[in-house]
Amino acid sequence: MNSGELISSLLIDLQRLFKNEVTFKDISYSQVLALISISDRGVEMSTLSWDLALDNSTVTRLVNRLEKKNLVFRKKSKKDKRLVKVCLTKEGEAIQNRIEEKIDFLGSKIESQFSYDKKIDILNNLSSFQWIIKKLFLTKK
Repeated sequence: MNSGELISSLLIDLQRLFKNEVTFKDISYSQVLALISISDRGVEMSTLSWDLALDNSTVTRLVNRLEKKNLVFRKKSKKDKRLVKVCLTKEGEAIQNRIEEKIDFLGSKIESQFSYDKKIDILNNLSSFQWIIKKLFLTKK
């Protein structure tokens, strides 16, 4: 298997794992990804679109559904009325915390399969791998 095939396979496996282990009955996979992408200070709609690799119109519909569930709210910028931030409600923060707990548990489950030294090597390699991917995105922005 070459690196392209491995990356594709890894992406599919990670998505399947997240869908099975991290989502909730009434919160979709896309909504989970959106919720974990929103920081404590909120995130601008355009940044959320970029982070999720979705069109602005798709993110607008996604945020609309999260608003109906009272998990997020929109806040217009005082300096530039065209900019809209998406912020978590208290309920949204609670769900985000539960998602993060599930992700941490999943990470622990995976880490437990390796020796300490192997785990450190894997974490270092994954960190390097992620940095390379981020650099690829930054050069395309």
